Amino acid sequence: MSSRILKDSILTDKAFNTLSLLEESIYHRLTVSADDYGIFYADPVLLLRILFPRKKDISEEDVREGLDHLEETGLIFRYTADGEDYLKLSSWENDQRPRNTRHKFPCPEAVEEAPVLPAAEEKEKAPEECSPVRESPAADEIVIELPLNDNTLYNVTQEEISEFSALYPAVDVLQEYRGMKAWCMSNTQKRKTRNGIKKFINSWLSNAQKQSQSASQPSQRQLPANPFL
Repeated sequence: MSSRILKDSILTDKAFNTLSLLEESIYHRLTVSADDYGIFYADPVLLLRILFPRKKDISEEDVREGLDHLEETGLIFRYTADGEDYLKLSSWENDQRPRNTRHKFPCPEAVEEAPVLPAAEEKEKAPEECSPVRESPAADEIVIELPLNDNTLYNVTQEEISEFSALYPAVDVLQEYRGMKAWCMSNTQKRKTRNGIKKFINSWLSNAQKQSQSASQPSQRQLPANPFL
């Protein structure tokens, strides 16, 4: 296992200082256990045995709650690949110097929104490659991109915009997506995870639909507060 760098800026980091002592311990132990790309298992059962092999006073639920808070603060984000839960330390590329050229675990870019490949193409794809998946613009054009908490982008396609336009007919969906992008750019500490972005989008559009319906009634022209601020 390579030596790992821990910068003193962590002492004054606002997100890190919201953690309990146990959550700090989980984060530090993940730092020395993750592969050279900051990726490791996210199953609390496995982590309890791997990170705390000599601790008897820590439970699986303690680890689970710790991971939930770490993800809420943006210090990690979780994803699933081949039926296994993984996590990535969000600031890894800024803090560490990778030495290995191959990933030990599946990286999130290779599994998020990955298309299903025919069997012949799947065999040809090298398993160690971990390049971002790009959908064909001809099949599903990317219209706008929303910044996520791990500094990657969530691609909003024309198909997704059309689907939400049908669900929320009183809303200019594309314009609302532009508002979401502006919000994400202005609120870097509150950006959503890749797993949570769909809920954020749906809540935003639902609120916009209610505002539009309320504005159409003269006796109820009152705009509700933005729930995301």
